[in-house]
Amino acid sequence: MGALIAIIDDDRVSSAMLEKLFTEKGWKVVKAFDGEKGLKLVKESRPAIVICDMLLPKVHGADLCRKINDDPELKGTKVVMITAVYKGATSRIDLKSIGADHFFEKPINTKELLSWMEKNMPKEPEPSETSRMASQSKIDIESLNIDDVMSQLKTMVDIDIGKKK
Repeated sequence: MGALIAIIDDDRVSSAMLEKLFTEKGWKVVKAFDGEKGLKLVKESRPAIVICDMLLPKVHGADLCRKINDDPELKGTKVVMITAVYKGATSRIDLKSIGADHFFEKPINTKELLSWMEKNMPKEPEPSETSRMASQSKIDIESLNIDDVMSQLKTMVDIDIGKKK
């Protein structure tokens, strides 16, 4: 299962293009088209990365970025700001001051965006030994040997207890 990305942009064409780009990489996407709905969406869905336009209706992108960063429940959520209006080095400095993790000017260089995303996407945890054992093939009830079952259960419990220490 791929990581979740929130796209918050009132430009529906840009939003659709980013969604296609990300879903082709195996990531899941949720979208909102204004800052107010975007903040609600981020709080409900807890994406790994938020791609947020600067100029949004209802709540400005900079304010949205601050609100995400100030919310302790959203700690670790990365925010990437995108804009066609705010350009240049001064804008990059301003965006860092609001807590943005990165900044891309429109039109977005998709190679650079994907490279940044891949480097900053949280890694999915490796499945535990217990979950691997649980997902193995189905048990043939007819051939169950109670000693084998008890041995496997003991191994699973020992593994689980070892992880909790």
